Amino acid sequence: MGGPSPGHPGGMGGPSPVHPGMGGPSPVHPGMGGPPPLSMSSEKVYPVDQPMVFNPQNPNAPPIYPCGICHKEVHDNDQAILCESGCNFWFHRICTGLAETAFHFLTQEIYAEWVCDKCFSQKDVPLVKFKP
Repeated sequence: MGGPSPGHPGGMGGPSPVHPGMGGPSPVHPGMGGPPPLSMSSEKVYPVDQPMVFNPQNPNAPPIYPCGICHKEVHDNDQAILCESGCNFWFHRICTGLAETAFHFLTQEIYAEWVCDKCFSQKDVPLVKFKP
């Protein structure tokens, strides 16, 4: 399970942070029972303005989704969440400061949409949004 999700609303794909069954890490038990995550300190930092990066050397490779805060790759097994209502960047849960309990509630609620702090303060994003 994992990888891009072409059927995701907004056409972004990527690791699945909030909606079960849409590709990416399992939101039910992300990061539990497996090896501890590797340190992100040695990872490549991607451009700050691109929510999706393609590998020009390998056009068949899946796209890379940099975190909207640290700009390092969001891996399928990372606890991550998508700013669906704003910039369409993926964010490591730890980078956002989102508590693990809150992350789990958001990932289990199919009608929940999370928005990053930047989009919440700079865009006209409603506190409550009804999905069709």
